[in-house]
Amino acid sequence: MKKSYMGFAADSETRAALEEFARDLYLPEEDVVDGDTDTAVSVLSDMSTPECIFVDLGLSMSPLAELDKLAGVCDPGTQVIAMGTVNDISVFRDMLDAGVADYLLKPVTPDRLKQAYEKAITPVHHGGEGAAKALADVIVVVGTRGGVGASMVATNIAWLLAHEKKKKVGLVDLDPYFGNIAALLNLEPGRGLSEALDAPDRIDNVFVDRTMIKEHDNLLILGAEEAMQNDVPMDAGSIEVLVEKLRENFQIVLIEAPHGNMTAIKAAMRMATHIIFVTNYSVVGMRDIIRLNGLADQLAAGTKQLVIANQGTIGKSDVNAKDFASVTGLTVDAEVPSDVRGVGAALNAGAALAVGAPKTPVLKALRKVSDSLYGAPGRGAAKDKGKKGKGKSEEKSGGFFSSLLGSKAS
Repeated sequence: MKKSYMGFAADSETRAALEEFARDLYLPEEDVVDGDTDTAVSVLSDMSTPECIFVDLGLSMSPLAELDKLAGVCDPGTQVIAMGTVNDISVFRDMLDAGVADYLLKPVTPDRLKQAYEKAITPVHHGGEGAAKALADVIVVVGTRGGVGASMVATNIAWLLAHEKKKKVGLVDLDPYFGNIAALLNLEPGRGLSEALDAPDRIDNVFVDRTMIKEHDNLLILGAEEAMQNDVPMDAGSIEVLVEKLRENFQIVLIEAPHGNMTAIKAAMRMATHIIFVTNYSVVGMRDIIRLNGLADQLAAGTKQLVIANQGTIGKSDVNAKDFASVTGLTVDAEVPSDVRGVGAALNAGAALAVGAPKTPVLKALRKVSDSLYGAPGRGAAKDKGKKGKGKSEEKSGGFFSSLLGSKAS
């Protein structure tokens, strides 16, 4: 009888998650095997392959090459869920172009394994319907300190991406008590964030339409303004499931992680495809961005990082861009100039800068950031690479294994 799944785990933590996933779905735990792609190739070469395979690419230097080897020993139509440590949207898209059902960032959880498995076997059980689609980019904005303007930056970049780049954006304010993103756009935050964190698995199209605040057809906001005495569950698991669910409903999920809440910052970084640090030219700003950059390198290796220096949040400083780069080792991607009058007018009107202060040089600086994310030559090159890979897979019909080699079937 054909197995419904097999899991290959390169470390004990991944093995434990796969075994718990199997128990939850009443699947045999003995079908979890210690090993990486080479082990999977060896085990599967002499058997009818399962409907779904979890493969651990955590130790792989060339994930696509490893998947190519695996394709040679598997039956057409077998669904592969890859697990790895490279948190890069281009890698994710390359894998989808190759025909992989899903790519999960390690460390994985039983719930995420279950969601990926159920999604992967849908086309197997329903005649090929429900093929996997690319998930949204996740842009995380982190202020190095309170008061550096992270909310202003996050709000206006989201507005530019939605209105000018025509992207469908979900803007998430992860501070349930002091978040002010909704207020910056003259909107009431509601309790959507609290509801989402309380039951993130329930997020779907209906939840998005009912709970998220609509600023524009392309810009919806998730926030809250909870009473201080109310407890809001801010555990990492809830945040990660929330972000993963929102990725299915938007092209971009842009998150402001609240300063000082390390649980929220770490969870958001783990899900990020881009991280934007907002800082200023100060000694403490340099100190804290060094620490946050180190954390991002640890939690989200390979993720694109941008640095914005907001000069409008402090008075005259002896630190300049050259000093900043020398001390931190980081290049400032955009400088936001000081414009107290223009930014103040927009803030008082509860409007995006493009509406409330269209001539402010601050808007020009943030447009530069928007262009660097969606419109710069480097991003176009990445898209071309993805299209090339997709064309290759479309030359052959079927799923992952028939699209790459399918040699076993022949």
